Amino acid sequence: MTTDAPVLEIRDLHVDFRLATGPVHAVRGVSLTAHAGETLAVVGESGSGKSATMLAALRLNPEPPCAYPGGQILLDGRDLLALPEKRLREVRGNDIAMIFQDPMTSLDPLQRVGNQVAEVLRRHRGASRAGAREEAVRALDEVGIPDPELRARQYPHELSGGLRQRVMIATALVGRPRVLIADEPTTALDVTVQRQILDLLAELRARHGMAVVLVTHDLGVVAETADRVVVMNAGRVVEHGSVAEVFETPREQYTRDLLAATPRLEPTS
Repeated sequence: MTTDAPVLEIRDLHVDFRLATGPVHAVRGVSLTAHAGETLAVVGESGSGKSATMLAALRLNPEPPCAYPGGQILLDGRDLLALPEKRLREVRGNDIAMIFQDPMTSLDPLQRVGNQVAEVLRRHRGASRAGAREEAVRALDEVGIPDPELRARQYPHELSGGLRQRVMIATALVGRPRVLIADEPTTALDVTVQRQILDLLAELRARHGMAVVLVTHDLGVVAETADRVVVMNAGRVVEHGSVAEVFETPREQYTRDLLAATPRLEPTS
């Protein structure tokens, strides 16, 4: 169930990358909202601007070359574009968090996974080393990692792809953020593990009442997991609405083309 007031609201956002060869207008006037207790899917082809938009929500696009010539990113009414870096570091992981596509490039290969989860608690909550480690083990258990005490002592390369992604989810959620952004969280996983990760995100969303923003190109995933969907193309929102509205009666040809390109299992005669 969602609440009326959005937790995250992006208003007329523009994102440019000012390169030596000239400016690249990656995001052009994007507006969207995410509410507590719902999953919002942001879909589009590679290069559509969906990841640049979501990285902007945490101010993770490198500045420079990235610049924000217009718009607002409101998290519970606070404009993140107006916050200094020190305040942003307090917000990231605490109020808004992100799960990235490839945990092997996001997790530190030289740190035990339990320490990486615990670091969020030490940084944002001032937890003691022992207290943070104990909470980290509980977080690993919450996301369905078997024998979390053992896994907490292991390094990322010792875990399977599915377990590494669960570690990423535990790291993102241990600070109890209001908004969780998941950027293609199942792309590198096999179908069975994909289903487990998506079910886990839905369960955690319901348990903690957070807003989940799911960035994906997989419309099958959207149909099964999302409440609303935003379709992006060339840095703009071209269509938005409930999943039923967009999938059953798409207004834009671009959306119809995306739906037509989605593989379907046809019954055999």
